[in-house]
Amino acid sequence: MKNLDPCNTDGRFIEPVSQGRYGLDPDALYIIQQDSFATSNSLQTIQLTMITLRSLGLPDGTCYEDIFKAAQHAGLRLCPAEVGLQLRLQYMDQPYGETLVIGMQPLHDCYQLPSVFTVHHWDWGIGLGACCCGESNVEDEWHADSDWVFMI
Repeated sequence: MKNLDPCNTDGRFIEPVSQGRYGLDPDALYIIQQDSFATSNSLQTIQLTMITLRSLGLPDGTCYEDIFKAAQHAGLRLCPAEVGLQLRLQYMDQPYGETLVIGMQPLHDCYQLPSVFTVHHWDWGIGLGACCCGESNVEDEWHADSDWVFMI
């Protein structure tokens, strides 16, 4: 991943949406407008990896807490939340049908439910979304073949 630029994660991130380059789902917009969402004050270079839950040894229906534990056991780390925004800005040639779930500490969406960012490309184009992690650990049902992004 290229250097993280804190200037791209402030209000100017929304500007390209109006230019039709990508979509910003309402839940993702809500999250980035909250005080709990923070960006780095300096440029950083980080290494990311994409991994399926199945490759972490996890079955269908695994809760996000178990996903994070398995990732940590595999030597992976949670991403800063701003990685979702930067990945969306930098991954403009994302294949159709792909959704990447950002392995990050969940932030609350407009319903006060813990959510993580998604970077996706579907019929409505490429976009940044937010996926609810459930009201409780019992409600999480992540598919084993879902693609997650973590830091190395």
